[in-house]
Amino acid sequence: MAAWLVRRLAASIAIVFAVVTITFFVVHFAHGTPCGTADRPLPPEVCRQLCRRFGCDQPLWVQYAKYLTALAHGDLGESFGLHRPVADALADAIPNTFTLALAALLVDFVLGLALGIYQAMRAGRFGDVAVGNVALLVNSMPVFWLGLVLLLVFGQWLRWFPVGGPNNPVLCPHVDSPYCLLDFLWHLTLPALTLGLVGAAATARYQRAAMLDVIRQDYVWTARAKGLRERRVLLVHALRNALLPIITLFGLAFPFLFTGAVLIETVFAWPGMGRLAVNAILQRDYPVVTGAALLTSAMVVLGNLIADALYAVADPRIRVRGGGASA
Repeated sequence: MAAWLVRRLAASIAIVFAVVTITFFVVHFAHGTPCGTADRPLPPEVCRQLCRRFGCDQPLWVQYAKYLTALAHGDLGESFGLHRPVADALADAIPNTFTLALAALLVDFVLGLALGIYQAMRAGRFGDVAVGNVALLVNSMPVFWLGLVLLLVFGQWLRWFPVGGPNNPVLCPHVDSPYCLLDFLWHLTLPALTLGLVGAAATARYQRAAMLDVIRQDYVWTARAKGLRERRVLLVHALRNALLPIITLFGLAFPFLFTGAVLIETVFAWPGMGRLAVNAILQRDYPVVTGAALLTSAMVVLGNLIADALYAVADPRIRVRGGGASA
């Protein structure tokens, strides 16, 4: 177990290092400079001073070596556009992104598992076909387009939800009361639903297929032959083993949530890491882009490690030994 964990951690660090390296060189090779936008460029003298301050005038390999040295000491650098440490900018954005991702994850798996189980219990019937077609329709929608539709219908036309932002800036600038907590959840609903519904549609299809495969196994027939109630057979004996593919899907949901959050945070004006990264890319704010890539890749790797651990918990037959997992 210890050897497996050490190998996984080493591989995870290598993956994060590769992502940061690729991101560093891609953003530096991209067209444009950190000296303002194309329509509002900074004066040449100001641009030269900015480049001297942040080392942009040095060879790329020197910049890369200095970045790795600073990163080894826990320094993510200073933002060109925000004029503040990257770590502070990310620290302000991370809680909003995590809240959005966790809310979307809750919608994704609670709704997806419920619909998948419902479809499996009514396989081939009208309910199964109807839910399957609706799930396929939602799953085929681009996440930003679904967000715009929900924003237009429930925010603009019906006015049930706010059209953007994390709170009411006048009445609730901070979440310091039950009313402001409800206000925050009210603002969170549409962006979380947008991310969660697309994921739930895919989760439901996976869960349905897994349940249909499991309920044909001999031990399920044995449980039925013992006279157990059908609901107990499905929700206790069949569901536990049908969850194994879904746990793997849980690990893969993290990249979807973080990449989807980039678009959703822009659509709903949600002040999270995705919106911060988009603005940094447009401004060629190299330290913020690489810092966001570092944090996102670390969370994706962590999600996969958690999924592996949950996989072993869900199936007691799996034990991690020297060369990997074995049953």
